[in-house]
Amino acid sequence: MSYPDQVKNTLGSKACRPDGKFLFLLGLVLVLIFPFFFWSGPGYHSPRSYKAVWNLGHILFFTLATVFACSLAWQRGMKTDQKFVLVLLVTGIVIGILIEVVQLGISGRSVDCRDVYRDILGLFAGLFLCRIIPGPIRLQRLLGLILIIFLLFSGVPLIMALTDEVLAVRQFPLLADFETPFEAWRFMPTNRVRRTALYARHGRHSLRVQLTTATYSGVSLFSFPHNWQGYEQLHFSVYNPYQSELTLYCRIHDKWHKDHGQRYDDRFNQRLRLIPGWNDYRIPLAAVRFAPLQREMDMRAIESFALFVARQDRARVLYVDHIFLSR
Repeated sequence: MSYPDQVKNTLGSKACRPDGKFLFLLGLVLVLIFPFFFWSGPGYHSPRSYKAVWNLGHILFFTLATVFACSLAWQRGMKTDQKFVLVLLVTGIVIGILIEVVQLGISGRSVDCRDVYRDILGLFAGLFLCRIIPGPIRLQRLLGLILIIFLLFSGVPLIMALTDEVLAVRQFPLLADFETPFEAWRFMPTNRVRRTALYARHGRHSLRVQLTTATYSGVSLFSFPHNWQGYEQLHFSVYNPYQSELTLYCRIHDKWHKDHGQRYDDRFNQRLRLIPGWNDYRIPLAAVRFAPLQREMDMRAIESFALFVARQDRARVLYVDHIFLSR
């Protein structure tokens, strides 16, 4: 049996031959989804689960787009043979790359090569739904198994994010103690932090923070329960592995600050002396509340807690541990 005849006799191809009404609705959904590649979406401070779901949207869109293209081809009597599959894949990949290129010129958007990878997964998922993958049955089954594995792997960030977000709520008023695997992921930038057992002030692990020679270099905690109302103190410990003292800066701000210009006098800022070894700090939250010059900080909507150094002459490493609130 030839490949086109094989396609015509599969249940999948019949399932992917909806009537004109369904095809119209599917096309309408694609038109409504497409602008979100360039507009809206999660921001820098958005929950990790929201970012993970948004990224999976690439797979969803290209899966639906592939099903739409195949269904339209069948409705018009076109052959969905190997040539059709190849053209569909190349066209989809080019569109995915162009989407990323266009995002270069849009403020607030960033280019991510992993999005093209997700686009390709969506293309193959759509082809499998329509059962027009060329080749013998054994090869199709193998490719299907590989596709399932990659799709499951793509869902791992969402599972990790949801798991740690639930854990963060249960741990509160403990903000981070690094005794569970995903807690380091609550901090940004993620590429300069990792959980370590080399030093620990409490428990067995701490957070290793890689500092650079940039003007300001440090770490920010974003993923945590944001309502600090009713608590009186913020506690945290920092280990300085060097023989010399360092100056460490602490910054805390709420959602209002982020949305209204981020002025220096509209947040909490404090300089800390960091001596060699462990340093235990305690910051009165009353000082945080009244830190903005022209208002009170909204203690029900704390958005970020950051620790950083300024203008270091060489790269350094610090260790942070046991961040919690107390009454």
